[in-house]
Parts: sequence; C-alpha cells; structure tokens
Amino acid sequence: MPRYTITPWRHQRDLLEVRAQLYPQYTTANPSTVAAAPQQNVQDTRRHAVDRILAWKLRGNLPHAVESTALLVDAILHHQQQQQQQQVQPQPQTSPNTPTTTITNGPTYTSAPAPSASTFALRAVYSAAFTRFVTGFCDIGRSRAGGLTPASMLEIARQIEMPASFVGLRHEATHEELPALGRLVGASAEALEWLWGAYWSRLGGTEERGGGVGAGGQGTDAGAKGVQVETARDLGAVREEAGQLLRSYRGLRREAFKRKRQNSREHRVEVETVARACGELCSGGGRRGSEQALRVHAVVGVLVDEKLLLPSNRELGSAMGPAITLWSGLLDLLATTIPDFRPTLIRHCLSVLSSADAASANADQDADAEGLYLWTRHFLESEGERGAVLALRWCCLYPGYWTRKLGEDILARSDDEFVHIWKGLFETSALRDAGSVATETVPSESQQAVEISGSQDGMRRDSSVSGSNELGSSGWRRAVIPPSVPIGVVA
Repeated sequence: MPRYTITPWRHQRDLLEVRAQLYPQYTTANPSTVAAAPQQNVQDTRRHAVDRILAWKLRGNLPHAVESTALLVDAILHHQQQQQQQQVQPQPQTSPNTPTTTITNGPTYTSAPAPSASTFALRAVYSAAFTRFVTGFCDIGRSRAGGLTPASMLEIARQIEMPASFVGLRHEATHEELPALGRLVGASAEALEWLWGAYWSRLGGTEERGGGVGAGGQGTDAGAKGVQVETARDLGAVREEAGQLLRSYRGLRREAFKRKRQNSREHRVEVETVARACGELCSGGGRRGSEQALRVHAVVGVLVDEKLLLPSNRELGSAMGPAITLWSGLLDLLATTIPDFRPTLIRHCLSVLSSADAASANADQDADAEGLYLWTRHFLESEGERGAVLALRWCCLYPGYWTRKLGEDILARSDDEFVHIWKGLFETSALRDAGSVATETVPSESQQAVEISGSQDGMRRDSSVSGSNELGSSGWRRAVIPPSVPIGVVA
C-alpha cells in the first residue's frame, strides 16, 4: 500500500523556488550575475523566501533543515538591515536649526541621534538561530539511534558529518557568555554551507514536469534558464569507498616494504593511482565547494576515526616513524591535489584529541591519542604559521592534556613574535582543574569565554590568574579573561 507524505508546500517546484531564492550563488546558470546584482534585490528575494517558509510552518510539519535555513538567513538579514540603517543615519550637526531642550537656570542640551543597534541583540539573534539548528539535528539523530543510553551531541554530530565546532559553539552560546559577533557570523555562514550540502543540494535541479527555478526565484523552464544542480552522492558510500581505497593502499605499502621495493618506479605509480582515485572521490566529478568539503571531511574521517593512521595494538610510548613513513607519500599527494585537505585533517585530529581529553581522567595513558598527537605535530610541520594559528586557537578553546602538550610544542619551535602574541592567552586558557569541570561529553564544556579575532596573526591579551589558594575540585581556577567588574557584581 503506498505511503503518502504530506508537505506544507503544494508542488516540488515551490520548494525549489525557495531554494533558488536562499542560495542564488548555487542555483543560477551564471553565478557571477549574483555578485553583480544589487545587494538590496538579493536581500528582498531572500526575505521573501524566509517569509514563505514561516508561512509553510503554520500549515504543518516543516523539515528541520528548511526551518533552520530560514532562521539563519533571517538572522543574517536582520544584521544587514541594522548595518544599512547605521550607514544612512545622519550625523549630528551643531547649527541654529538643531532642536534643543532648555531648562530654566540650567544648561542647554542638544538632542542626540538615535542609538545604534545593540551588539548584544545581534549576538542573541544569531545564537538563537544557531543553537536551534544544532540542537534540532542532534535530537533527530538521537531519536533515530534509539537505545537505552542516548548518544552525546558530539557523537551525533560525527554521525551526520556535522563539524564538531558547531556543537562547541552551541554549548558556549547556551551555557556561557554569548560568543563574539564575528564568530557567530562566520559560524552561521558555515552552517548554511553545511545545510546546502546535507539537504538542499539533494533535492535535484528540476521538478517532475520539467519546471525549473530561475535566478530571480520565479518558476521558469529549465532549458530557458539552464539551471543545473547536481545531486550529492551519499556520504556513507563515499566513506565506504574511501575505506576500501585506503586499506588497499596500506596493503600495497606493507607489501612493498616487505619486498624492499618501496622506492621503485612501479610502486610510485601504484601510490599515484590511489592518490588520483582519492582525489576524484573528494572532488566528486567537479562538485561545488560545500559538497566537496563534505566529501573531504568524510575521507579524513575514515583515516582518523577508523585509526588507519595508527599501528595495530599500539603501546604507549612506541615510535610513530614507521607509520608516518607508510602514509606520508599518499597524504602529501592528497595535500597538493585537494584544496584544504591538510587543514581539514588537522582540525579532525584536534577534535578527536579533545574528545579523548574529555572522555577520560587518565588521557595521558591513551596510546591511540598519543599516536594522533604525534601525527598532528607532523602535519603542522608542513603548514607553517597558518597551521600553528589554527592549532593554537583550538588548544586555547579546548584545554586538555593533549591540546596543552601540542600547544607547548608549537610555542617551543615558534619565533619570538609568535610566542609574544600567543603565549599569554595559551597559558591562561590551560585550566588547572580542567579535568574536574563538568562536561556533557563534549570538549567545549571546559571551554572558557575566549575571544579570538579572525586575523591570522592572533591577538594580544593580558591575562589574569587567580590567587594561589585552591579550594578543591570546585574551587578557585584560572580566569581566561580578566573580570571587568568587582567580584560579587553581576555584569
């Protein structure tokens, strides 16, 4: 017996039309026309799409991906509107025509201009949209997984290929100070990119009758507008194929070392063949940026999560030289052919290290975490200052045994200027009692309110350290940011 799905939109072309209004850069035949279009026209089109989605919500159940996209875009439009109002706001002038208020036997006051939008209000709008987006997807994953012991948000995020940083930012916005506006703006843009790859790109480019969506958001003939949107392949299939390729490479390398032909021309051709296949798997035949990023993340996840980079039954303190020699040839080729491959690999390794710190009080006895830490050090040697900034930001936001050890290594081999910028922030972020801070099995639970600018040079901050008196597991600890008000006063 057929099963019917009731949707709040009448035709599939209605949903495709909304998609084109929300993501014009992906759904137009010539994306350069989107950049040339007036900003006000783009904003009006996206506002119409958001209002339409909110109307659909009144009709019945709305997919969480659709609702989350509308909320994030709504927050962005609200921010843009406030910026435009500030730009057109006239400056106060002192002239005879300026209205004044006179008080008898008192001074004369000039009326002040209307105050600009509160930064806190904008941060609250972004935080509400972002936390609802992350929480909804994690709740859906938990309900599908079932089981007596519910999985943590971080585990659910990994299962659905959501960046772990989303979960950390969601926790910070929910339980701590609202994140800085710049971080929220960047995270919202990344969330929209993730939603495109995870949901919107899979809708197809045309409706059953051949109707398409034009650049302006009006339903038109697909041939007339030339709209072509490729459907992303299932990430599970990508991971499965990547696992087969990487395991075959490991077998080839082990056999080559066994026969002492690792430097032969034939073996180099075999390595290049595997690297080419992995590159094609990540690119997906010329997929767009967000879809390619998801594929790269899936391949990196196979390498790290399935512990292919680590020797079998590795013991604490054992050398990683043979494993690095085994995999370096392939990883170097992938780093030169796949954009952002090595930074994605570093971020994933850092995420796993943070999880290991949060999952056990004896993280220093974890042999697998030690091996991943050594791999991360090796990757950072090839990235220079860019990789060092990326890693130190993570180490400051997610203090733990392995991240602290990695940060110390980075500072030890950096120049004086780099150390001057980062050392104070890194030292104050390393909480003395980080292991005793309550967590939700995600590393960001022990994170303090650290504000880091988006520049690659880092930022300078004075640090404040609490007194030497220790009050036990829930007593004094280091303060990452100096308090702006006296103790006992609510800011």
